Amino acid sequence: MPQKQAFFLAVTAVLLVAGCKKYEQNGSLLHFKTPEARLIGDWRSAEVSQVGTADSNLTEFMASGNLLLDASFQEDHSVTIVNVNDDITYEGTWDFNDDKSVLHLDELTFTKVSGPFYNDSSDVDQTGLVQMAFDFLMGELDCSDTLFFATGSYTLLTDEVAACVNSLTATGSNWILSEGTLNYNGAVLSAGDVINGAMEEYIEGFADDELLSEDCMEELTGDCISEITNLALDEYGAQVEFVEILEPIITGWDDPGLLQALSDHCDLEVTPWSGTPSGLDDPAVLGLLADNATLDLDCNGVAEPLGLDLTPSFVTEVKVLDLYWELLELELDDLQVYQFREFDGESIFDFNFLLRFEKQN
Repeated sequence: MPQKQAFFLAVTAVLLVAGCKKYEQNGSLLHFKTPEARLIGDWRSAEVSQVGTADSNLTEFMASGNLLLDASFQEDHSVTIVNVNDDITYEGTWDFNDDKSVLHLDELTFTKVSGPFYNDSSDVDQTGLVQMAFDFLMGELDCSDTLFFATGSYTLLTDEVAACVNSLTATGSNWILSEGTLNYNGAVLSAGDVINGAMEEYIEGFADDELLSEDCMEELTGDCISEITNLALDEYGAQVEFVEILEPIITGWDDPGLLQALSDHCDLEVTPWSGTPSGLDDPAVLGLLADNATLDLDCNGVAEPLGLDLTPSFVTEVKVLDLYWELLELELDDLQVYQFREFDGESIFDFNFLLRFEKQN
């Protein structure tokens, strides 16, 4: 080979290697295809990485934690993108800028269904209460760790169960609240509760007011117990009884005979709540609101009025997005882009993604 010809081929090879880029906009060297020709076809996302902070506009497009996108670019410059996991379809048009460095996805139109929302019989939005009931059943609040419902309903009987368990595990000599409720030192005592502290104070008061013989302070005879029982009813409206228990009926909450003991001794037919609600529309969530007249759902000491039969509804909106993809790579089977949006001619990088697609055909 002549020396001049060999030198010319060597220089040509160096220039070809130096001129090749991952994304060749004019399509003249590596692929011999224009960017438009390389783009047309079906693509599936292989990787989506968030590299910015939240913006409400773009979250309409990038909402799933495990994002899978199918994109189809047509020769007529129409584009269809499907968010597979969230089952949302976006349809619009595509076009390159003048130097083919940015792909504009224009007027990506999609339908978004929001809800459910819940209205009561007076058409008042009670969705907030539904969310509170959901959180309550999720056990996220300190007051809702162990829940018991009346069997066959979602009527909450946890307080009644707790009072019964207290009485069934008690031993020794105890004053028990046998019926109704009693307010004492800011607490509400329920039927079955052991109320020794309250009764000790009441008995001292009865003796100070000379309603009770001081001898009853020394020894609780049968006559003294009868007098104290009558005075508690007359003065405080509390029906109490004095009970001596040598052995507890159950050992505690984990006693295998708990439910049977609740039925036999406290006439409570209950079902313990286990698991978590599947969503706001879970029967347990809506049943909790329907079957209870009042409940302190957020554990702030104030019971919300309930007894609500709620009707779910959904809102359908048609929305439009305008996105830009800066091309990092556009091979025959590999598309990598940096997503941004544009406002008043300026690029806004407040919520961005790096996306990599693989061609499917």
